[in-house]
Amino acid sequence: TYDPQYHTEQKAREDAELIYRKGQGKLGTDEKSIFKTICASPPEHILNINKIYTDKYDVTLKKAVEKELSGKVRDGCLHLVGMKLKPFETIAKLVDKACVGIGTDELLLTCTIIRYQHVMKEVMSAHIELFGKTIHDRVREETSGPYKTVLLT
Repeated sequence: TYDPQYHTEQKAREDAELIYRKGQGKLGTDEKSIFKTICASPPEHILNINKIYTDKYDVTLKKAVEKELSGKVRDGCLHLVGMKLKPFETIAKLVDKACVGIGTDELLLTCTIIRYQHVMKEVMSAHIELFGKTIHDRVREETSGPYKTVLLT
């Protein structure tokens, strides 16, 4: 939870510096420290860290994570940063990821639609902006039968 008395500009500077020191600023990356800092930071604080990090190091927090982390830690951290900075775009990209390429990742598509039903209106707008089509269009193109009917309900 965001606490303005704790999540100050100074704390954001300290966290931005810590993320840099544990990643770009050293040989080898301390993935655990970076992930822990991002996990523990509420969205408002991540916004402040990102601004300070970008201003000071001329690279966004997301780009730093892409460059410095790898594997599942990288994927999880990128998703977490995305959900804290741009949640609706991040969810829309999950729908795209489920549908892109040969075959549909039905588990990812189903979980995404069910899990984020409460913000689907905002996700739909982000999806249209990013990909030029609605999630309903995506589901109609990618699925069939009773599964399609359930997702479109």
